[in-house]
Amino acid sequence: MTTQGDSHPIPAGSDDAPSRVRSGVRGGPRRLLVGSVTVVALGAGGWIVSTPHPGDWLPGLGPSSKDLPSPSVVGGPLPASSENPNPFDVNRLFPAARPIDLEAYKGRLAGARQGPDCAQALQDAAQNVLQDQSCQGYLAVEFSRQDGKVLTSSTVLRFASDQASAKVAQLMRGQGSVVRWVQADGTFAAASPAAAAPGSGTAPAPGGPTPVAPPGGTAKADQPPKVEAVRHYVTVTSSRFVDGHSPVTTQDQQDLDQATHAASYTVDAAFIWS
Repeated sequence: MTTQGDSHPIPAGSDDAPSRVRSGVRGGPRRLLVGSVTVVALGAGGWIVSTPHPGDWLPGLGPSSKDLPSPSVVGGPLPASSENPNPFDVNRLFPAARPIDLEAYKGRLAGARQGPDCAQALQDAAQNVLQDQSCQGYLAVEFSRQDGKVLTSSTVLRFASDQASAKVAQLMRGQGSVVRWVQADGTFAAASPAAAAPGSGTAPAPGGPTPVAPPGGTAKADQPPKVEAVRHYVTVTSSRFVDGHSPVTTQDQQDLDQATHAASYTVDAAFIWS
C-alpha cells in the first residue's frame, strides 16, 4: 500500500526488528518507533497521532485475548507524578489479555505483586544493594509457559534516575537470586537461606517446590537471573521448571533460556515507553 502522494510502498508483513516498523513517508523509508504513539495517515495528507491502548504493539506481546482470566495482583500501583506521569501498574503494563508470543515462546501472566517498599522484593542477602539508591517502588510478575511446565519471574525496581538504576544493575549482576519469587496468588515465596548465593549448588530454588535430583545428578538452585537497566528501571528475570528439576539436557537449558529471554525482552520493552 502507499500513502497519498507517496510513491514508496509500505511492505506488508515486514520481518524487521520488532522495535520498529517501516513508514513509507516521502523521501524513502524511515524508522518509526512504536509504543509511545501511533501515527495514522489520512486521505487528505494529514496525520493523527494517538496514544495506543496499554500493551498494544509492544515487542514480545502477542495478540489480545479477552477470554484469559485476570491473575491475582497484590498491592496497589504507585501514584503518578510529574516525573513519572504513567502509572507504575501491573494492569496497565502487563494486561492479562495480552500474552507473550515471542519467537518459539508463548506464555501468559500468572500472578503479580506491586508496592512502594523495594526491600520486600529482595532476598535478605541483597538488601545492601539498594542502600542510598532511592528505590521508589517495585513490580513483580510471574509468567507461565503455555504448556505450564516452565515459570518465569520478573521483578522491576524503579529509581529516581538512570544513573541509579545502572549502578544497581551492575551490583546485582553475578549475585545469584537477589530478588524473591512472586507466585500465582501474588504472594512472595519463602526462600532458603542459601538461595541468594551464586553457585550454591544443592540449595532449593527460592520459594518453589524442592528441586528433584535428576538421574545421575544433583538438583541445583535457580539459574542466574538476567539483570537489565532500562532507563530508570532495573529488571531481574529468571526461569525454573514447575517440578523443580534443574536443567539436565541441552533442551532443558534451552527451555529456561528461551523463557527468560522472552519475558525479559517483553518486560524491558514495556519500560522503554514509560
